[in-house]
Amino acid sequence: MRYVVLILMGIFGTILSGTAFSASFDLAGLGIQIDLVLLLVLALVLVEKNITPIIFAMATGLLMDMMFSTTLGMYALSYTVAAAVASIVAHRMEKFNSLHIFLIGAGGYIVKELVMALIVFAQGARQFDLGAIFLRDMLPSAAFAGALLLLVYLLVSLLYRNTWMRPRMSSHFMDEL
Repeated sequence: MRYVVLILMGIFGTILSGTAFSASFDLAGLGIQIDLVLLLVLALVLVEKNITPIIFAMATGLLMDMMFSTTLGMYALSYTVAAAVASIVAHRMEKFNSLHIFLIGAGGYIVKELVMALIVFAQGARQFDLGAIFLRDMLPSAAFAGALLLLVYLLVSLLYRNTWMRPRMSSHFMDEL
């Protein structure tokens, strides 16, 4: 049942991220974008301490690539790298407070955007100023993503209080290293 819920969350998040939340919201003149799939991935990384959120990020990113991208792997790679980095950081922490959750949300958004910029740069786009994009678009969106992750983490952790949503084994892929 847990995997059915994760698949439905991935499909629902993909549809909302690609349609309703794809346009930039103009909050006080800032082009802030909401990435619901990334928020779900990061919330799952914080709730589950295993490799499932990374696989969820890859699968949902591939679905985003098939539906909304011209380059296969753009979203999948960026979500997977962001989930892996967040998982390593979250594995090092014993307890979370709201500042940790905010920083993981903001950092995950920045990692995702930097990986996407690296992919675009590798494809031959040389006419963009990463510094200006970072200050004008990434930082406000990262702060908003960090704030929204607090809410999404609360909702996902409430969902995981049900016994049918908990993972059977509590192992992490970093435990073997």
